[in-house]
Amino acid sequence: MLGRLYAFLFIVTIALLLWYQKRYLDESSEIFQAQLNSENLILPTSSVNKFQTRSYENGYLKYSFSGDKIIYFTDNHFEAIGNLVYKTFDNQQKESSVIKTTRATGQMELIDEKEGQTALSVGANSRIKYAILPDEVSFNFNENIGKTKNIYIDMINQNIQSDSKIESNGPQGKLKGKGFSYSIKDEEFKIKSDVDGKISLPEDNKNKLK
Repeated sequence: MLGRLYAFLFIVTIALLLWYQKRYLDESSEIFQAQLNSENLILPTSSVNKFQTRSYENGYLKYSFSGDKIIYFTDNHFEAIGNLVYKTFDNQQKESSVIKTTRATGQMELIDEKEGQTALSVGANSRIKYAILPDEVSFNFNENIGKTKNIYIDMINQNIQSDSKIESNGPQGKLKGKGFSYSIKDEEFKIKSDVDGKISLPEDNKNKLK
């Protein structure tokens, strides 16, 4: 009688263990599958210290991006930190704008080799699509020198902008305002609103006012 009881308890114990194991494996499988399907599962793929990225178009240098460290992730975005310098170049290969900051995030995109563009230190078939610079930024836009923060750089449409307060000193004068836009292609710098300060007019405009 006692032997049968032990045998029954043994069978019940084994059955409970098998049931628990199956339930645990099923739940683990569901969690793992949910993680695989989740857009939030973003993992770093590589990092580069003391990086420098250059982008060319038809053999001409279009921009460079350098800094202390850059990390690339599985969804093609990047994060960069430390002494970051972004430069654009005109058709004569002269610097048309320079931006300096300490932190940036952005997105990469694949390059069509027919475009004649290459990117170094990022990969033979990719380039930076856009970048967000959330911290304080010092800039030089065609000799308009100043400071702001929260800059958005659109590398494809060749536009740089911000909605934050800005201070600028250059050919247009010593100015303050809210927000700006800078066309890389046209080398045109504009403060969006609340412009205040000493405005400098070009000599041609001064002569027209006389």
